[in-house]
Amino acid sequence: MALKQQLLVSLIISICFFQCACDKDSDPVSTTYITYDTPYGTVTQVDEYPLFALDYTFDYRFDEYLQTGSIPFHGPGNTNSGNYYCTCFAAFGGNNRLLGRNYDWPEATSYYVVFTRPSNGFSSVSTVDLTFFEYRHDESPDSDDNLDMLRTLPYYPFDGMNEKGVAVGMNAIPGARSPYDPSKVTIGELQLIRLVLDKASSTREALALIRQYNIRMEIPPIHYLIADSSGQSVIVEFVDGHMETLENPDPWQVTTNFVITGLSSPQSAPCWRYLTAYETLSNSNGIISGDDAWQLLQNVSVPSTRWSTVFNLRNGQVQIALGRDYENLHFFVVP
Repeated sequence: MALKQQLLVSLIISICFFQCACDKDSDPVSTTYITYDTPYGTVTQVDEYPLFALDYTFDYRFDEYLQTGSIPFHGPGNTNSGNYYCTCFAAFGGNNRLLGRNYDWPEATSYYVVFTRPSNGFSSVSTVDLTFFEYRHDESPDSDDNLDMLRTLPYYPFDGMNEKGVAVGMNAIPGARSPYDPSKVTIGELQLIRLVLDKASSTREALALIRQYNIRMEIPPIHYLIADSSGQSVIVEFVDGHMETLENPDPWQVTTNFVITGLSSPQSAPCWRYLTAYETLSNSNGIISGDDAWQLLQNVSVPSTRWSTVFNLRNGQVQIALGRDYENLHFFVVP
């Protein structure tokens, strides 16, 4: 089956809803699919939240970006503001290879699932929140005002997974200061995620790649949880001009919105969501089912949870819930 056909099948499959024992508190998922043809790929609206899926077929020239640190075409403006409450966890107990993630933000907006297949990199699926950019939410994705944003979407992943089973989640934190080497190219904090998705086949490769660049921390600064299908994960943080890496000592790992480097013990974490996720995974030794993963994400969700994602690093499957509607899950597969 051709790759584009595979993607369309995965979009159609997302109309089938996976049932979870959770309370529903948002509008029903739409079964009306609207498709837009753009110069950069086909956009399909898969939910009225709204959630769109973009099968990106244009050359976004990321190798060129890695040489210069400059996006090679006009990009969107950044309109960032607000508080943040995201949660990420990796679970590797038993046969598990899962990365779960709640993305929380005060403002509701438009969201994209982006499928990329670079000629010199790995295929991947990622998500993007359009809150931060000059996107006209009252216009269609193929409008003249929105095409520049569509073109640059691969540069702004908020989380994702590639065909090698490497997944990345990120959380905003109060502060970060990365090292600077004038001999290295500087790339942005979200472009680090694209670097990992396009180029890394393991967490160790991801770390080696990240060390080749200066990382520009932006507003808000972030840290990362990177996991792979071998059961290895690592937290990457930038503290006092140093890159800190915390590999998983157990078959699980958790991040929320505070700097973990220097934490004396998990029990002293200043975040109830971190404590809840850590205790749940510790009690099960990282062994959780798909249903358990969704229950955990519900337990650490907040009223501003915009989407929740479970990445299966073994088979490339992605499930997404919108607005804490954990009864209706959209299903996608890495192309």
